[in-house]
Formats: sequence, C-alpha cells, structure tokens
Amino acid sequence: MVEITRRNLFGAVGIGAGSLALGTTAGCSDSSPTGGAGGDYELPTYQAAPELTIEPAHVTETEGMENIYTDTVKEYFKSVDREPGSGGTVTSFQLTWGDPSTKREDNPYWQELEKRVGVTWEPTFVPQPVYDEKFSTMLAGGDIPDLVFVNDQSAIELQAIQDGAFADLSEVLSGDNILKWPNLAARKEEIWKASLKDGRIYQIPSPAWALTNLPIMRTDLIDQTSIGRTPQNADEMLTMLKEVTALGSGPGDQKLYGVNQYDPINNPLWKRMFRVGSDWQLDDSGKLIHAIETPQYKEMLTWLAAAWAEGVFDPNSMTATPADIVSGSALTWRAVTDTFMTPDGLMLMEKDLPGATWDYFDVPGYDGEGQLVVRNIPYGKSTCVGFQVAEDEDRLTEVLNVLDYFCAPYGSEEQLFLGYGVEGEYFEFNEFGIPVLDPEKAPDMGVQNVGVTSGDNSYRGHPNQAPWVESFTAVMESMAEHSIARDLEGLESQSQTFVSKGAQLVASWDDFDRGVVSGRESVDDLESFIGEYMAAGGEKIRAEYTEALGK
Repeated sequence: MVEITRRNLFGAVGIGAGSLALGTTAGCSDSSPTGGAGGDYELPTYQAAPELTIEPAHVTETEGMENIYTDTVKEYFKSVDREPGSGGTVTSFQLTWGDPSTKREDNPYWQELEKRVGVTWEPTFVPQPVYDEKFSTMLAGGDIPDLVFVNDQSAIELQAIQDGAFADLSEVLSGDNILKWPNLAARKEEIWKASLKDGRIYQIPSPAWALTNLPIMRTDLIDQTSIGRTPQNADEMLTMLKEVTALGSGPGDQKLYGVNQYDPINNPLWKRMFRVGSDWQLDDSGKLIHAIETPQYKEMLTWLAAAWAEGVFDPNSMTATPADIVSGSALTWRAVTDTFMTPDGLMLMEKDLPGATWDYFDVPGYDGEGQLVVRNIPYGKSTCVGFQVAEDEDRLTEVLNVLDYFCAPYGSEEQLFLGYGVEGEYFEFNEFGIPVLDPEKAPDMGVQNVGVTSGDNSYRGHPNQAPWVESFTAVMESMAEHSIARDLEGLESQSQTFVSKGAQLVASWDDFDRGVVSGRESVDDLESFIGEYMAAGGEKIRAEYTEALGK
C-alpha cells in the first residue's frame, strides 16, 4: 500500500495532483475488484438486513423495480449487537440542509446518542450552499475528520477521493470481513461496484432507487380530450396536449396549458418518450456517442419545437423561478417522495384545488413501441473515512462501529432512534403507527447526518396514498420494464475532463435545447452545436470514457 503522509497528501491536494489515491499507482489501475493495482480483494459480502414484519402490497421481479409497502412497521428489530465504543472521540464533517442542531449541553438527543454509540461525537455542520467551499477549506487545513459526507458527483469532492484524502477500505471490508458491521454489509454488490474508484473502495455508499421520478397527470383535464389518459404515440400525445390547452381554464379559473414547465436537464419525460437514452451511450457498432448525436434526439427537438409553435407550452415554462408558473398543466414531473411516500402528495394537491384530480401517467413511446427509461446509478451520496484513521487498526474498527450504527436500516430500533429520538420525549406514534416528531424538538435532530442508509429499499407508501397504489404500481412497473442501466455505470468519475468541464458543457447543452424548443434557435443548428460541444471538451471526454470502458 502506498504510504501517504499529511505533508505529501495536502501538497497534492493543493496543486490538484492526479492519482495519489491510497492503494493505487498513478496511471495504472485495473477496475476489477479482484486484481486492482492496490492488490487483490473481494467485494464485500452482501448480508440482507432482517426481514420487515409487514407484508408488501406488491412484490416485484422486474430489474430496476422495488417492492411496495403501504403498511407501517410496528415491531422493530435490533440491528447492532455489540458493546458501545471505548469512550473516545469520533469527528465528522457533514452536510446540513437547515440550521445546525442544538448544542450538546442543551440537547438531550445528542447526549443520548453518545451513550448509545459509546463515544464523544463531534460533528462539524456545513450548510448545503457552501459545502464544496468549506470542504476545500477543510482539506487545506490538513486535518481530515474521521467521517466525511461525500458526494462524488461534485468535482471538488471527487478530486479529494482521487488525491488520497480518504482511507482505502478495500481489504478491511473485503469478503466476509464486512460482516463485523452488519449494517454496512446490508448493501448489494452492484452498489459497491458502481461506487469503486480505480477499482478500490474509498466510500460507504447509500443504496439509491433506480427509479425516483415519474409524471403525474391532471385526469380532470385529460378526460375531456379525445385521446384520454393513454396516448399511444407522439402524435396522440400532441393532440392530447393541444386539447388541454384549448380548454382555456379549469377549476379555480386557473389558466391551462398542455405543458407549463420545461426543464430538459431535470425532467427526462420527453427523452423517455423518444428513447434518447443516457447522455453517453454505446451505439450498435460499440462506439461511444453522446445523446445529442442520436437521431432520436433530433426527432425529439423537432417535435417539441412544433408543440411550442402550436401554443402547447406556457410562455413562462422555461423560467428559472417556479413562482412564475401559476398555470395548470396536463402533465407534471414529480418525485416519488413528493407524491407516494408523503402524507400529503396527490391527496393534498386535490384538496388544494377543488375539482382537480390527479393520477400517475405512463409515458408512451413516440412510435408506439414503448418508452426508454435510464435507471439511476444504484448508489447515492456516501461517507468516507479520513485516511489517517486507517493508521490505527483499533481506531478504524471503532470509527466503522460508529458508522455501522448510523447506517441502521429501516425497521430497526436504531433507525427509529436516529430518525425520531426517544418515544414520549421526542415523538409519538400516530393512528397509522408512524412515528411523528414533536416539531419543537426538531432542532435537536440531525447530528448524525453523516450516516448513509442501508437495508430494505422498498417504496413505502403513506396510508393516505392508498387510492393510488394500483396506478402507482402499474406505472412504476412499466417504467422498470422499459428501463436500461447506463453504459458508463460505475465509470462516471473516469473522465477528468468531465469532472472539470462537465458543468459548463451541460449548461451549454441546456441552453441550446431550450433555444431550439422555444424557436430562438433552429433544429438545423444541431450539427453545428455538436461540433462546438465536442471541441469544448466532449471529444476528450469520449476518449477518456472509451479508454475506461476498454479497461
């Protein structure tokens, strides 16, 4: 293993050095987990978390889909069977989306947490808007906390992994070694594989749904069209959208459009309909091409520009300020967590606009042959261990013990405490058996956000969403049946050009896409744009990803 000292690590970080990652040799790596440049190891053994004590409403065998639950766990299992820690201190650097938690001396939850894990817990809280900035400052300061919340889709945070800021955990977690930490072990092989860097384990990744977002429809509007709720192709979709727009207004005298928001980066509905596929993909000859080079992308732009010209879009649909959009729409893009897994969701939307009705929408293929859904990478944000922790085996074990506790899965006693505190003091169970946090105690929570989830990753619908279980299930199953994995899954970080220039390239693509759809530019300019995109870094990205695929 390459020895990394604090001096050479932070000298490298400071000058943006290339590969100084623990266990690797610059410019020489093998992405196979059994033959990497840092030595042989096995992917961590998968050990499922204990089964939930409730029956699923839907069991799936479709790749990319998860089981669906509508009942709530009422009997909790114990996920950690070990003595608390030695009483030492464990530090963290973690993201917070709100105000920092109440200080320890005034925070009974924090104090109880320390008793349960057996260490003094010293987190550093960083607000999301300045996380990368503070992350860089933390690195430059030369003192890496024991546990660090990392988003490897961030260029700065990815570079820190590549520069050796974090411990190589490959051998420590290899094979059955991971079974010392059952909650770390409760993540499947594909999750580890997708998160490897140079074929090595530097991060504990959180499982992520392959499918997280889907369209919902205004059935009160669509039912008035000649097409109805199930258009079969792009022509029928356009007719449906035009006829909704022609209604003029709906419940509450709300102005209506077929589409009231257009966001080509965050809403892939139209890419799904035209089967555009992932941003980088292999063509039939095995060559890596970008989505903008596919005939489907050009056909999609042509159709969208025609729909805009027909008046289907709200003129404000491309605004960056959501408050500017006050019209109703035939279709809306929503997250599963905002609709199916919340007590509000579609139920509240109907309550807020009397006369409006909502349901889930199954996107057709533009030619009647079905849509194409690109699945998410199978992991989300991660936690890394500071490189210096690995210098002491006992300390590394204790830090991983703490992280294992924080990774307790849904249905466990530990997860219930981590999320809601102590019953009667911090939360009560409601009529559905769901823990409800006392809002006055909420400021105490969040001291353990460095943890990442594990275990069961089903879609757990709120009982209030019971009327939509059948349609939600049908649409999600259809999406999964028409879904594919990314050709570059697990290799996204292998292009340094994308790490450094990806954001600018994506912004230029977004601007061109919007320009064509709104009539500011012409679809005839696509070839010229492709040339500019490739010259600005796209061609170099292609070469780097092609090399990574070859390895």
